[in-house]
Amino acid sequence: MDPHQSASLARYLVPLLVIGLVLLRLIRNAPKRVKASRLYVLPSLLAIGVGFTLAQSGFPPVVWLLGYVLAAVLGGGVGYLTARHREFTLDPETGEISSRATPIGTIIFAILFVARFGLKMLFPELNGSGFSAPAASGHPAQHLIGWTDAGLIFSTALVMGTAATTWLRTRPLVASRQSTASH
Repeated sequence: MDPHQSASLARYLVPLLVIGLVLLRLIRNAPKRVKASRLYVLPSLLAIGVGFTLAQSGFPPVVWLLGYVLAAVLGGGVGYLTARHREFTLDPETGEISSRATPIGTIIFAILFVARFGLKMLFPELNGSGFSAPAASGHPAQHLIGWTDAGLIFSTALVMGTAATTWLRTRPLVASRQSTASH
């Protein structure tokens, strides 16, 4: 394998790892213990993956930046609503907090991530300059990359909003568990 080909394959390593983590989360979607001290892990990994992905494209025009901000705000809002409609329980015997995760944000993220990298693989001429106008790049699929990027930002913000709201909602249960344990 020549060095150019291995460098080309290396750029897909992070996306494949992110997709693997997302699929693992979907497979393990049973009622589970809420570990309030680890709620930041998945959102952080997704943010790193999306940041890495967006860094491979050029700097977007102002219109796309505004769209990305809107996608982040909407995603965070949907994440907040998702976590607000979860039921958290505190097991009095074990002191564990449990919740059943809603997989919608993870599924949206996985679909958009796969779509974006699928487009990049199908249309290699789009690699490197994700934000030029279709007329300038000569390719009509150019805007699809921007839309999938907006979707990635939306779904990552959804997961982040869910995690933040979950942390806020479980704080009273954690305090209750700690006060029960100290008596």
